[in-house]
Amino acid sequence: MRTLYIEANKTLRSKKFMGLLITALLITYALPFPLVSEFMESYGRVKEILRLMEKENDAITCHSVFNSNPEFFGSHGMRCDETYYRPNETTVSCCGMSVYRDTYWEYLHASSEMREKIPLMVIFSVWAFLAQLAFSYALVDAAVELAREGEKRTLESIAAGLKALPALIAAEVLTFIFVLIALILLAIPIAILGPFGSFIAGIIATPAFALVVPAYYFTRNVGVVEKIWRVARSNPCGYFTLGLGLSIVDVFLILQYKYYMGALTLLLLLSLGAVRYVINSLGALWVYWETSPEEEIEGEI
Repeated sequence: MRTLYIEANKTLRSKKFMGLLITALLITYALPFPLVSEFMESYGRVKEILRLMEKENDAITCHSVFNSNPEFFGSHGMRCDETYYRPNETTVSCCGMSVYRDTYWEYLHASSEMREKIPLMVIFSVWAFLAQLAFSYALVDAAVELAREGEKRTLESIAAGLKALPALIAAEVLTFIFVLIALILLAIPIAILGPFGSFIAGIIATPAFALVVPAYYFTRNVGVVEKIWRVARSNPCGYFTLGLGLSIVDVFLILQYKYYMGALTLLLLLSLGAVRYVINSLGALWVYWETSPEEEIEGEI
């Protein structure tokens, strides 16, 4: 029987853990939000115009077919939506659709603005990736210290996360190669599932990346693929439950980029980011902890 045990309720009630989580959210999402907000707004505008273009294309195509033989199609009950149909307006082809010229020019303008802001999105993505690695490690460290009833301060956990960052990046890269090979081998069955296949791929891949942090924390070895594979093999229920939780949160995070709502988007990012941080740190730690041999956990701690 293990001498140490992760208590989720106790950990989440801890002022130290919650303070560290709030710090992580502010640095990961709130601080760089001005960099990405303009891109999100432009991207949302492009998606909105594309939806309008799809409706215009449907209306134009429907009326084109109907007008070819109105008596025949009218007698069979065919009707076309008039909302997005503008007769006598010039149409152009774009993205495999027939749309009105003014909508097309609006799409070009919005797309150009979005492309100009892509570098800021790249900076934000890199920043978020590095911050999540460092703070996930710090949160794991804080949770373990609470289980040990240790006295380590919050800044010490953050410093430990920053110190471990280069090794965590190397471990993530090695794990990415392993996961990529696995997904290539599973490409055909995943493709058969269509859009649902992408979700299944996420359930398979995301736990591996989440488990990098606790695996490195206990082993201090960047080659954590063997440890992750052992968790997936020995505890598939925990592994795929972890993947399901992360994949669901990621779906909602992606939606924030498609539907920009100003300050509300930031609030949603912080809320979803908090859930992801907890699953990515505390959840991954619990799955790894329950799978690893007792002597390994206690020996490394």
